[in-house]
Amino acid sequence: MKIVVAVDDSDCSQYSIDYILKRAWSTDTEFLVLNVVEPIPVEVGVGYMPPPSGEIEQRLYDESAEMVAKAAALLRDKFPELKVDVKVATGLAAETICNVASAFDADLILMGSHGRKGISHFFLGSVAEEVLKKSTCSVEVIKRKASKTVTKSEDKKEKTGASK
Repeated sequence: MKIVVAVDDSDCSQYSIDYILKRAWSTDTEFLVLNVVEPIPVEVGVGYMPPPSGEIEQRLYDESAEMVAKAAALLRDKFPELKVDVKVATGLAAETICNVASAFDADLILMGSHGRKGISHFFLGSVAEEVLKKSTCSVEVIKRKASKTVTKSEDKKEKTGASK
């Protein structure tokens, strides 16, 4: 099985790596750990920002290379018998993930999700959602379970030691 593991620098991405490390994989599994460096927009609203210098782009690429190397090292340590490669690509995240998966002939894309809802989802979009729509292979989105929200009355009882 060929698997693209899409990572970024978020906690959700780290959670998805932890999830992968807890699973058993067949001996023919190949991982491609991928990070996508999105281009810096030149036009911002009604203003104009000069094109980014090569130095900024190189720094972004270097940070991405370090990120995929760390994730790959975790996979190699846990699964030394499996093939683990890395790739840093440039482009729009969802489109690039799908294109890389297609070129890799992937059977599966594994990725984390921030789980944004409402207005933040509207403005920030969802890479995972776009990958689900556009991918030609299966996609598994790893979501972290939301922690229980403690109400004020529960918090007050906890602090005073009162029982329910």
